[in-house]
Amino acid sequence: MRIVLEEWDKGKSIGGRVINNLRYADDITLLAQTREDMKIQLTRLEAASLKFGLAINRDKTKMMIVDRAEQNGTNVQNIGNCEVVQTYIYLGSAISSTGGCGEEIRRRCAITRLAVERLGKIWKDRRITKKTKVRFMRCLVFPIFLYGAETWSLRLPDRRKIDALEMWCWRRLLKIPWMAFRTNASILKELGIKDRLSSTVQLRVLKFFGHISRKEHSMETGSSGPGGRQKITRPLTDPLD
Repeated sequence: MRIVLEEWDKGKSIGGRVINNLRYADDITLLAQTREDMKIQLTRLEAASLKFGLAINRDKTKMMIVDRAEQNGTNVQNIGNCEVVQTYIYLGSAISSTGGCGEEIRRRCAITRLAVERLGKIWKDRRITKKTKVRFMRCLVFPIFLYGAETWSLRLPDRRKIDALEMWCWRRLLKIPWMAFRTNASILKELGIKDRLSSTVQLRVLKFFGHISRKEHSMETGSSGPGGRQKITRPLTDPLD
């Protein structure tokens, strides 16, 4: 990457700082302002990789146009012979071309429900106390949902989805059929639940924000927007709000 980025100062301006790549282990993410810049970066990366006997896997390499929703149509099929996608799983989380975390929350809800179903024998075992089952739920199931939650920007509908998922989990734990008329409050009281899952997500967001804000010279990227003009809608919630 040092060879690729030599004498290359283009990229995406975030908080006044130009960022053109993100690296984690053997995963590389290139950022560019235009399609032409992206093609040039990809060509430079491919040329530098070939010198070391490495090659880019075009089938696994994906492109994403992150822009306003109405400008994110499917008319662009590929950039630099790489497929353009609307969503992509990056480091275990779903990244959407329109921004936001709605897609990832829906995906996490589905994965969490599957995990609860697979642990059905535990919920049905009468030898295990309710208190122990609650600990199993919090230790084995909820961490699956909370993966990467520190980066979410929650809206009210998102919080409702999280609360609905949590109550579904508790009802499965107690083996309450969907026909039974049990209020959420009575279920939470029976299990002794005080901290809701949506509150845990919000707490993680604030802890992560506090972590990056305490790091020297990190506030310029931690609290600044990506630049450009704000769309005429209510912006997503910021940790400072």
